[in-house]
Amino acid sequence: MTSSAINASADQQPDREWVIGGPVDAVAMRHAMGAFPSGVTVLTTRLGERSVGMTISSFASVSIHPPLLLQCVARSAGSLPAFRMGSSVAVNILARDQADLARRFASKSENRFEGIEFDTDGNGCPVLAGAAASVSGCIDRIYDAGDHVILLIRACEVRRDDTLPLLYYSGRMHDWVDMVSALAS
Repeated sequence: MTSSAINASADQQPDREWVIGGPVDAVAMRHAMGAFPSGVTVLTTRLGERSVGMTISSFASVSIHPPLLLQCVARSAGSLPAFRMGSSVAVNILARDQADLARRFASKSENRFEGIEFDTDGNGCPVLAGAAASVSGCIDRIYDAGDHVILLIRACEVRRDDTLPLLYYSGRMHDWVDMVSALAS
């Protein structure tokens, strides 16, 4: 795509039906966003001697050069204060059979790491055993974004397994077989 195509004004765009009006209803917004399947991650860090982690499905690669990714975290997340500018973190991309881990790290439980297997990355952050992939790095910037914050993470270590990832679609977690069935029906 050329820069002129990217910078084309709205009156040069093909005819589109735009819905213009008052604020978008939160239920309608959540329903629309549920149409986009995504992976499921557990973001982890160390806070002193304590491991901290939370489930996040809002995740994206931002740049390869430099290697940047983002995670969007609700301001209401109880674990958010542990993730500060400069914090070392690990983004664990969960495997298709790790829905129980996703639920565990989404809970309010204080003992999320109790009884689970994990390794640590070069910065001491938990890397969950069996994850499809993990990306370790540090929080480079934090942006305000409505009821969320965006954590921009600069990657410094990557691990990858050959397993398929867990998917989140229409408000539920799915493995690939479930997802194909859901889309086919």
